[in-house]
Amino acid sequence: MAAPIPTYQTLTTVEAFRKAVNEHFAKQINEGQEYDERDIKRFNEIDEYALMFVRHAQYGKTFDEQKGFYHFNEAMTWRKQNNAYDISTDRFPSSYFDRHAVFYKNHDVNNSRVLNCIIRVFHKGQEDNEAVKRFIIYNFEEQIRSNPGQRIAILFDMRETGLGHLDYDLIKFIINSLMYHYPGLLSYMLIFKLPFILQAAWKLIKSWLPTETQNSVIFANEKTITNYIPADQLPKAMGGTRDEEL
Repeated sequence: MAAPIPTYQTLTTVEAFRKAVNEHFAKQINEGQEYDERDIKRFNEIDEYALMFVRHAQYGKTFDEQKGFYHFNEAMTWRKQNNAYDISTDRFPSSYFDRHAVFYKNHDVNNSRVLNCIIRVFHKGQEDNEAVKRFIIYNFEEQIRSNPGQRIAILFDMRETGLGHLDYDLIKFIINSLMYHYPGLLSYMLIFKLPFILQAAWKLIKSWLPTETQNSVIFANEKTITNYIPADQLPKAMGGTRDEEL
């Protein structure tokens, strides 16, 4: 049985950070031009959502209020510009769900949801990257709507992949989204069965992360993945006990 979702000790309270944000960005909030008022309402009314920003601005024993302000402004401005609040399933054809490329399934050992990204399904240069990015946003949105404050693990299934599958643009978009547009959402990234030919590429990708976040990129194989995802939630081909694939 999975362990409970870990609780995080913060160095400031949600109430204190919320008050500071509303004072610091009073002009933007009151004018309603740069931020979506529905996002502000969620930030002010749902403690678990506001907590995500607090956690993202904390590293070790330090809480950086200015960093918190920066990420709040980045996220809220981006959300308004991209109409993130309004994204929904009816914006995508059924093929985006049927192709089984990006989807939630299973929970890790801390009971965090796992967002699976099956990289072999993608074909660099043949995708509508803007639509794929929008679909990724939808999945992030679904989590903060249904489970605000709860982090996710992202499993990159790299089996049967080559240079023609790994699109730097999409991977960089995922990383930037998690760092700047969905602060506090990511628990870690799990890279499963990375082919030798792509190892240099992933070293480059890892370098895009802030130093304090690079430890959140974990490489795993059939023997080590069960340290993160229970065997009864994984197919046999990945070191688990299930007959079915992901």
